[in-house]
Amino acid sequence: MNSLKKPGRNALATGALLFCSGLLVALLIHKMTLSGAPWTFVVDVPQTPVRGPLELATEVLSAPHEDYFVHGASLVATPTGLLAFWYRAKYEGAADGQLISSSYDGSHWSPTTVVTNSSTVSRDIGLTIKSVANPVPFRRSPNEIWLFFSVSRLSGWATSEILLMRSLDNGLTWGPAERLYASPFLNMSHLTKSPPVLLSGGRIGLPAYQEMNQKFPVMLVLNENGRVVDRRRMGNGGKVGYQPSIIVTGPTTAVAFIRRLRSSSPKTVRVSRTSDGGQTWSLPEATNLPNPGGALSAIRYDDGHIMLAFNDDPNVEHDISLAISDLQGKEWKTLGALVRVNESDEDLVMYPYLIESQPGQFDVVYSRVVKTINHIRVSSAWVQNHLQTPTAQK
Repeated sequence: MNSLKKPGRNALATGALLFCSGLLVALLIHKMTLSGAPWTFVVDVPQTPVRGPLELATEVLSAPHEDYFVHGASLVATPTGLLAFWYRAKYEGAADGQLISSSYDGSHWSPTTVVTNSSTVSRDIGLTIKSVANPVPFRRSPNEIWLFFSVSRLSGWATSEILLMRSLDNGLTWGPAERLYASPFLNMSHLTKSPPVLLSGGRIGLPAYQEMNQKFPVMLVLNENGRVVDRRRMGNGGKVGYQPSIIVTGPTTAVAFIRRLRSSSPKTVRVSRTSDGGQTWSLPEATNLPNPGGALSAIRYDDGHIMLAFNDDPNVEHDISLAISDLQGKEWKTLGALVRVNESDEDLVMYPYLIESQPGQFDVVYSRVVKTINHIRVSSAWVQNHLQTPTAQK
């Protein structure tokens, strides 16, 4: 009489692995299941008085004689001025990257401070992190700032995910890094570059993008606690670009300016639109603004206009300019260059990040040849003066 054979250890281990994998995927999908009614946008229309000097004010934020790669700068207004962030490493994507900050009191920038680094983040989340990138601050309350950023686990940004740190004292101290679960499949290949928008019910719309295989933009929907509850692909599928910058124009309407793929044509800024609160987005259309495929940064200027910081050239990042359009992003007027570098050498100005820090006062940070982080302050008086100046004279 033959006895029944007991399952081997390998079979038991395989079964346990499959069960755990299935359970993990189910839990991640559950974490991303939208709860509550469909959202709408919270509309914030800035009042922009004409004020300030006609001259541009410029400073360098990063440490003198910087030898490391510095890039991906961003800004948030604070009760005492500005707080800037960027990332620093031996080279882009290098191990042991750092997130750096500096504060501005209206007259000078403070010495730089390390907010966190790859080693600290690795301990925070229990996973080995290679590098950090693209810090994006978000004003959550009068004293609370959330800092979204990207981390890579392996070589290249295709293995990235988005993390969140919180400060309850306007950036003086920071809590540990937390993971955002943007995908049920290994939670990989998502990055962020642009500031969030507010949604109804305390929710937040975080512009993000996928890097692996096909680059395309997405909007992550977070609840009031910072947990991802939905994910909406932007651009109606396909390889349509990345790094969206979303501008709310009404309770159910918004436009998103998309960084084009360098392999695509025409060489212009792309724009996508939504009429259902960001649940669906149109295929990005080409605008008449030339762009080499560089990063973009947009804000709502006033009740009828959008302002965009971008590289105003179809081929190379030799300038950072401002332009203004209607709320549809269709009719554009270029205001002129905030900075322009020598086109005969390899000097480049990249990754502009634009905010309105006070009514009628605008600030832009950008990186120059990835060795310095620079700041430009622009007044609404400068904007209005250049709106009235013929383009040929700029």
